[in-house]
Amino acid sequence: MIVVVKYRIMDNNIRKIVNSLRKIPFIKEILFYSGEKNSIFANNYKIWEEGSDLNPIEEVYDVKILELARRMYFPTCG
Repeated sequence: MIVVVKYRIMDNNIRKIVNSLRKIPFIKEILFYSGEKNSIFANNYKIWEEGSDLNPIEEVYDVKILELARRMYFPTCG
């Protein structure tokens, strides 16, 4: 999984989030870009933005579950 961190100012909140993201084993890369406001994307899904109450760590796992469910084959009867 590739995580993109867009930041306006690299503050302590972003640093804490990035340090906790580095501990997740299936995250292969963390990319940093300067942007207009702080936000975090995981595989093109926006998981967190500045002022959001969402926990970015839980959202990363939600993205992982969503991608695993997309890859599963569900046979249908017809």
